Amino acid sequence: MFRIATLPVALIALAAVVVPMQGCKNAPPPVMAARLLMKGSKEHKGGPINQGDLLRLTESTSGTATKGVDFKVALASKSGDGHEWQCRTPNDAYLLVDASFETEPQGKVAKGTELQTIYHLHARGVGQAKIEFALVSTTDKPVAPAKTITLTVDVK
Repeated sequence: MFRIATLPVALIALAAVVVPMQGCKNAPPPVMAARLLMKGSKEHKGGPINQGDLLRLTESTSGTATKGVDFKVALASKSGDGHEWQCRTPNDAYLLVDASFETEPQGKVAKGTELQTIYHLHARGVGQAKIEFALVSTTDKPVAPAKTITLTVDVK
């Protein structure tokens, strides 16, 4: 029976991953490529919120965070449907929401394209914070929000 040595197999596997990236003019370094692949977002269904998490909220939820943790909240909408997400509680004693937000994809997009509105949050004090996000009409101002999502965070 043949027995394959572990070290040569490991070196061949490593070379198969690293060498092709070295020849690409604009390729990220292998470590960065691994970070991009491992960097993820999750649909948050409650529980711990960690440093750098991107929580994709589709419904109201709650979680726990440690004081000093920075994380992001992403809310989906469609371009051209006359609605946009707004943060109704931007400044809380325990959780700070940056006044600015990002929209992805950026630039002009076709009508009906899914957009992500991304808010940056910082757990700044021990306590409980309730942050409300509302999907509001951009054309009919006095109308109630089409959808409301509340994120309750216990900062420890």
